[in-house]
Amino acid sequence: MSKAIIVTSEQPLEVKKEMSMQDALIAIVQRTDIDPDRLEKFLDLQIKMENRQAEQALNKALANFQEECPIIRKTKKAHNSNYAPYDEIKYTVQPIAHKHGLSWSFTVNDKSQAEKEMIVTVRHEQGAQFQSRYSFPSMDDGGKMNASQRTKSANSYAKRAALENALDIASAEMDDDANRAIDNPASAEQVTEIEKLIIDTRSDLTKFKAAFLIKDFSDFSALEAINAIHALKEKRSKAMQPKEKANV
Repeated sequence: MSKAIIVTSEQPLEVKKEMSMQDALIAIVQRTDIDPDRLEKFLDLQIKMENRQAEQALNKALANFQEECPIIRKTKKAHNSNYAPYDEIKYTVQPIAHKHGLSWSFTVNDKSQAEKEMIVTVRHEQGAQFQSRYSFPSMDDGGKMNASQRTKSANSYAKRAALENALDIASAEMDDDANRAIDNPASAEQVTEIEKLIIDTRSDLTKFKAAFLIKDFSDFSALEAINAIHALKEKRSKAMQPKEKANV
């Protein structure tokens, strides 16, 4: 709670120790013996103080988020490279963002017939916010997709790129970790994530262990754990997709 700054006058203003800023402002405005110019300066000062506090809270939240945010693995294949899909990024980072009071939203502007701009607005619960902009082609240029699918693909790519830029989210190829992960045991964090994903996907534990040729999660190497996590996330992603209506 912000501490109240009281504008002095000839008559003392009695305030409680824990009086909120809103209560203090109401008390001041009701006074008839306070100089309007001094009141205006007070209000300007208070607005600047609150904005500064909100900005500091946003910066601290971003720092804490970035410290906890993991590297997102590129699990989807594109025309010339792999990428981390937006739904996977959102599923991974949103709980961490919400923990620190962060949220985001998207808007799209048409820059020209062939180019658009994706704007992501990142907000903090105390009121501060900032925007990050990403320009992109109006349509994806690959594959056998129709116009609607190409537009959707382009928008999805732009959302992913804009959010990664705004929150400094890193993604990496699975092969980047292969050399150092194959000889290292799975971490406690990996095992915890696997256990959670097994529950989320309602996977049969016995069949899961048989598929990966293990008796216990401690048998996993770090690389094998990465592969298991990706397989479970892929299963979860497919389960979240709406089922196609059967032809009648």
